[in-house]
Amino acid sequence: MRFTNMISKSLLAATAITALALPAFAQDAFDSTAATGNQTNNTGNYTGAQSQQGNAGSAPMLQGATNGTIGPQGGDATVIQGVNTAGTVRVNNLANLEALLNIIANGMEILGIAWGGPTMIMGFMHMAAGTQDAMKRVLWGAAGVTGGLATPGCINWLVASARDANLFS
Repeated sequence: MRFTNMISKSLLAATAITALALPAFAQDAFDSTAATGNQTNNTGNYTGAQSQQGNAGSAPMLQGATNGTIGPQGGDATVIQGVNTAGTVRVNNLANLEALLNIIANGMEILGIAWGGPTMIMGFMHMAAGTQDAMKRVLWGAAGVTGGLATPGCINWLVASARDANLFS
């Protein structure tokens, strides 16, 4: 029993080593052998577009871009002069506006938190001291923090509504 177990394990190891040592030829949908480049599909129902590796054909003639004219393509289009291209160039004005509004919204968020947080803390300190207008400071500070945190979401909501309503196209 021990001898047959040892033989079976050595045969398994030899098979694994042999399988790992064999070269792996790539196969595609047309069943071509990677080593020779010959197609072995003899049914006649193939195009050979991916795996044709013969030397009978020549490379296609490449053509450069033709000279095109760039003109406005709508009410919001911007004419760009001096661009070397063959075709139409459109500027995405909504993306530029959205980037500017995001910068403004993030600035408002920072200012709202930076002003509202200390104002609210000072209101709590004055409330502990028994000052008359302490509650007003706490409310102003809470409003500043809330407004700062709500500004980016509101601006993004407005931009998304304008985009969905096709106001910029």
